[in-house]
Amino acid sequence: MQSKQRKISINYPPLQISGDLEVVGSVPDMQVYQADKKEYTPDYTLTPLTLFPRCNATDPNALSKVGAVNASLVNMKWYERLNGTRTLITSVNPNYVITETGAQKGQIQVKKNVSTISPLTLEFYAEYVDEKRTGQTHIFQFSRLIRAIDGTEAVPVLMLDSPSGLDWNPCRDIANQVITAQLMVGDEDVTATGKCKFFWFRVLEDGTLEQIIDGNGDNDWEFVSLNKHVLTINRDMIDTGMTYICKASYSADGTPANAPDDTVIQVSTTIRRKIPALEIDWKGVPTQVSDGTKVINPRPIIRDTLGDIPNPSELFNCKWYTKTGAGNYTLAATGYTPSIPFTDGMMLKLEVEDRGPFVAVVTEDGSYVVSENNEFIIVRQNG
Repeated sequence: MQSKQRKISINYPPLQISGDLEVVGSVPDMQVYQADKKEYTPDYTLTPLTLFPRCNATDPNALSKVGAVNASLVNMKWYERLNGTRTLITSVNPNYVITETGAQKGQIQVKKNVSTISPLTLEFYAEYVDEKRTGQTHIFQFSRLIRAIDGTEAVPVLMLDSPSGLDWNPCRDIANQVITAQLMVGDEDVTATGKCKFFWFRVLEDGTLEQIIDGNGDNDWEFVSLNKHVLTINRDMIDTGMTYICKASYSADGTPANAPDDTVIQVSTTIRRKIPALEIDWKGVPTQVSDGTKVINPRPIIRDTLGDIPNPSELFNCKWYTKTGAGNYTLAATGYTPSIPFTDGMMLKLEVEDRGPFVAVVTEDGSYVVSENNEFIIVRQNG
């Protein structure tokens, strides 16, 4: 008698990694030094610069969206490179504070000012081990140049009150977001003085910029209003994410150009739709029912870490599946008040699906559907 043995295992595709080194908050990564006053704007010793290395990893075969893996990073290091010398930043260095654990792991605060003649480069290194799948180690490396410019002749600095990366939670956050720009020249706020003009853009999927003017374009369903330095958007019209860029022109004599000034560094904010981890259950159906039961009427329970989701039917679809014995699950009902035929010993399963953002209704030839008042018809992406 002959026999043969062979081990058969899953061939996992490698994870796809991505990320960026983001400025957290409104403190920019460039300083203006005014020699006549011996002052920095901003002064990092008073208001530190905060950088976050957003490290993402995703399974290319999974349906889940990209998620941050910062909490699971290992062998994490920060270095400062100054005048050609690379130095490891340790916990005894009073000029930096590094977050060592949790979802913000890797975040660094810079608490020292930068010389106008010696720019500072911060370099981040960390590893992520795919322990559950392949055991493969993935490396994240980012760098950021921090510089100070001579502002004795004051240089305009543009800022937004929205961080460079913002996750919005449609379950809890209000849909409308007001994004406000501010232009500082030295220690003077010139935003509303008539010495500057602001220009807003959205970044399209191909990386090109589309200027936001009046909300009549094909890509600006989320547009609510624009008033010079204040842009208001409806985040519930944004799918996976949208990046907005603000530029400006400035003139000390009050005649700013009608086009962005390249000497004013542009700023951006990326808004991402992100629903937190959910807990789902149902009520109204005990594990044992009385003899003669023909129909059961479960009611879904959808929670996050703060409790029950308000108005869940606005955000989620409920799909109810049943099976008996070793068969496959089949769709039995949908919605929040289903009536499901009962069979003794059957299994019940609930799936909760994100209905997604609002989108415009289009016909088969790609034309937009409008109402009798010539307004666009919008619906949830997933019904």
